This record gives sequence, C-alpha cells and structure tokens, in this order.
Amino acid sequence: MKFVTCLGALASTVPVLGAHAAMLGVTSTNYQVADGARRFSVMDVYVAFGGQYDKLVNFYGQTGSTSMVRTSLNGVANGGSSFASANGASFAQATGTGWMASGSAGGNAWDSFVSIGARTQAEAAGIVASDPYFLNANTAGAGTIAGGSTSRGAFAGAGWYTNSPTGSHTLAGSYEDLRIMLGRFSVETTNLSATDVLTLQFKGNVTMKVNGLSAGAGTTVQTAFDQTFTYGFVPAPGALALLGLAGLRSRRRR
Repeated sequence: MKFVTCLGALASTVPVLGAHAAMLGVTSTNYQVADGARRFSVMDVYVAFGGQYDKLVNFYGQTGSTSMVRTSLNGVANGGSSFASANGASFAQATGTGWMASGSAGGNAWDSFVSIGARTQAEAAGIVASDPYFLNANTAGAGTIAGGSTSRGAFAGAGWYTNSPTGSHTLAGSYEDLRIMLGRFSVETTNLSATDVLTLQFKGNVTMKVNGLSAGAGTTVQTAFDQTFTYGFVPAPGALALLGLAGLRSRRRR
C-alpha cells in the first residue's frame, strides 16, 4: 500500500455558521492511496481551533439542523438515510470493519472510520461511540452513513461522540496543527474517469468548549456547519487513454 501525491491533493478551510472566535472553521485534507491495483481518494475532515485548550466532544444532527455525511458523483447524491449507495460512490471500508474504529484495521490507510480527535483507528478504537440516530454505525462494510428519525418523526441524521470526554484527544492542543479530526472518508476511484466529479457533503453540529485557559475550562458552544469538499484523484491509465482517444476523434471530426 502506498500514498500517491498528485494535483488532486487538497486542503481547505471554510467559515462556520455562527462561528466562535476560537473555532476557525471546518477543514479537510485530501490525498490518494494505492493498494495494489486499487486506487482510493481519502478525505480527512477536521474542526480547526485557535487555542490549545479548545475542546470538541461530538458531531450530531438534531431536529431543524440535520447531519449529513454523503458523497455526490456527477451531481447525484446519496440519501442521508440510505443504507445503500445510490450513485456508485460508496465510502470504502475494509472487510469486516464498520464506522466505529477498529484497532485491527490500524494499518489500512484507506479504511473509512469516524473519530473525535484521534487520527488512526488504533488510537480511536474504544473512545468513540455512536448516537441512536447512527443506524449503521457498527455495520461491517457499510458504504453510507445512514441517519434516522427522532421520536417525532423528524430526520436528525447520524452522529458520534467520545465516551472519554476528559481525554487528551478532545483538546486541540494535543495536535500541532490545533485540529480535531472528525473522521476519514475514503472512496475507491479505480474505475472513475478524468471527467468525473466526486464530492463529500459534511453537514451537522458540534459541541465544544472554547477560550479556556486550562483543560476543561472555557465556554460551551454548539455550532452548525454545512460544507462540500471535492475529492481529487488520479484516473486509472486506461481511463486517461480513453479520454485521449475521445479528444483525438473530436479533432478528426472537425
């Protein structure tokens, strides 16, 4: 397995709805992983902070402000409550693994999982739990994040939280870049073409403490955000060759 550096590798920062001064935005880092003949585009999503004691403990949806973690391929989006991919762009998970981090999958660089802070599955295993609306949180090989409805029938969407809220993984200062990771969202791109457009919609709410002067101190803030990130990827050589032939035919017609 190897990482591939390409022009499609992206990092972005976006403003947050009602952002507090200590929360700088939602960011993503996109990179490519090759595993034998298979290719993956991986999007790691973070919340960026300005202070070392800024803290984050969960991601969730609620009535009136639902959570949505889904792919869109060429404008066709998966449903936020769907158990199966409707657009051919499932999230990639290794055999036997689900969204909750698995220590046994720690060496798999493309395996999708959700997190609060921890950046590897080995670190995240056992410290992240799903809320009641995350309907396929523990489903092996789940290709979507399926949310559910509240007792009133309103769609809330999936969410997850740390079950160790006093742990160092919840503090921005535990990481040199002051970013709290929310998860790794990988899509296999082996059979995609150079003209395909693949995106990730990441919408929801987070609960955090900001502007604290010590661990556990600060002001509790709940912030909503809705951001779309675009995956970069390197098409398979065969796809590039077909694209070149199409261009050649077009020029001949002229």
